[in-house]
Amino acid sequence: MNRYDVAVIGAGPGGSIAASLLASSGARVALIDKSTFPRDKACGDLVGPRALALLADLGIDLPRNRRVVSDMLLVGPSGRPLRLPAESGITYPGSGWLIKRRIFDETLYENAISGGSLPISARVNKITKADGGRYQIYIGDSAISADFVIGADGANSLVAKEMNLSDEASALYGFAIRGYLEASVDTPVISLFDEKSIGGESNVLFPGYGWIFSDCEGMANFGVGMGVLGDKKNASMATRALLPYLELLKQQGWIKSSKFEPATKLGGWLKMGYHGIIPARENVLLIGDAAGLVNPLQGEGIYAAMDSGMRAASAISSHPGNAAQIYRQELEKNHAVYLKSAAAIQRLALAHPKLAKNGANLLTSKWMPSTVGSAWGIYWNDLIEGSGHIKGIKLAKSVAFGVELLAGMTQ
Repeated sequence: MNRYDVAVIGAGPGGSIAASLLASSGARVALIDKSTFPRDKACGDLVGPRALALLADLGIDLPRNRRVVSDMLLVGPSGRPLRLPAESGITYPGSGWLIKRRIFDETLYENAISGGSLPISARVNKITKADGGRYQIYIGDSAISADFVIGADGANSLVAKEMNLSDEASALYGFAIRGYLEASVDTPVISLFDEKSIGGESNVLFPGYGWIFSDCEGMANFGVGMGVLGDKKNASMATRALLPYLELLKQQGWIKSSKFEPATKLGGWLKMGYHGIIPARENVLLIGDAAGLVNPLQGEGIYAAMDSGMRAASAISSHPGNAAQIYRQELEKNHAVYLKSAAAIQRLALAHPKLAKNGANLLTSKWMPSTVGSAWGIYWNDLIEGSGHIKGIKLAKSVAFGVELLAGMTQ
């Protein structure tokens, strides 16, 4: 049978969550992905507090081969670290988990399949709207039809392009590349650095950041991510920066060895800031990266992907005649304000790299009180909502208010 109630295109965390919830509500769901699972993904492998809370609410257990991550260090261009302390909020825990994406994504995928979603391992070539309002999804020489389509197919979403939901001229893109090496880092490190420190000629701030996180198996995930706005050709800067960043980590004393297996190197695109996208129209809904829901400040998108998948599934199940409008309202309420204001900060930093470098050095200077680290960690990770009265929350709210004013003036 090739007729489905919903076709979910892309079986990452968002797509698998959406498929699982729709199947549990009685819908006939096709879960389509071009890859077979398990498969790898370019990512820092860090699942944050909000994502863990959502998984707990849905009753989804993760494998035990993960590392609990709490405090992090933000290292400025001067080499000074600022501790970002982790505290439990009212609605989320005070830690995240480091778990490889091939394990994490397969767990969610298998949960969707065991819950009744029908897997299709193939590349989608084309999507059209047929007479009667159903959608035709072409896979090779065959096709399936569905009443609803959920585009969970990433930053370069075919669904968004085929359904005219993407405006490339105003989209905000990022690119990240990572590798693995044998190393142990006690506290996860996020680095802001100038271009000269990684072999460039300029002392201005690199338009992104680097990271290194150790897992529970003696390996470390390290990488570089950067914002390119709408100019994708600039992504080559991240690729060129990967190995020099590894040397910088060694020079600063965070690791002893800078040797890694080149085969583990993997890059991928991010669509950020809720820009250049129409998240839903008629019976087509975009989630996760396809909807531009990646955090422009630190590149995290797992929670937003799963949350948007949950909200898309709910809109389809509860309001099938008005699902797109309901879903758009949910995104505006729960994601848009933060993402658009964070995008304003990113644009400002990319346009004024010297100013951005001075700001990064000030943020990580020895005169900064610990409250600043707490506040920046809360704001940067979008943890204000549901935080309760944790340390730094008042300052974090003030930062958010100021950034929202800035975003309003620059739009």
